[in-house]
Amino acid sequence: MLRASIVTLVSSLLLLGAASAQPAGPGRLTARAPDLAPLSARIEHGVVAVRNVGSAASPPSIVTVECSVVGRRGGCPEIPRRFARRYSDAAYPNKIVIHVPALPAGHVHNHNLAFWGALVWPSGSYNFDFMADAGSAVAETNEANNAQSHVWVVP
Repeated sequence: MLRASIVTLVSSLLLLGAASAQPAGPGRLTARAPDLAPLSARIEHGVVAVRNVGSAASPPSIVTVECSVVGRRGGCPEIPRRFARRYSDAAYPNKIVIHVPALPAGHVHNHNLAFWGALVWPSGSYNFDFMADAGSAVAETNEANNAQSHVWVVP
């Protein structure tokens, strides 16, 4: 009976998208899966970053960033036209879209925004909303840490 329960549990974990199930001591199993989380403060330097804090490699994914002036919609500098196609996707309107390659457990992917140096930021407070695994394509151990916000104050 116990053996049948363990087999059922392992099968369920694999069906839910866990990368693998490995013994973690007598009678216990540990699911290994990726867990993607944005590192939002790096945006002040024109970098969009995501860390795989999970215990298994993640497949490729998408991170989105939405910018607005604090207290209203929009108001951020426009991406120069020559970069717009590279950073947009119709599935994510009005957001910067970054394609993240497969990411080993514990690693960070940093993407330098090619257009950042061309932007002129008027004084004010800007809110950036990040969503790691925006398309929900990655079966993660924690889906609750995919969203993060950061406020950047430009003097």
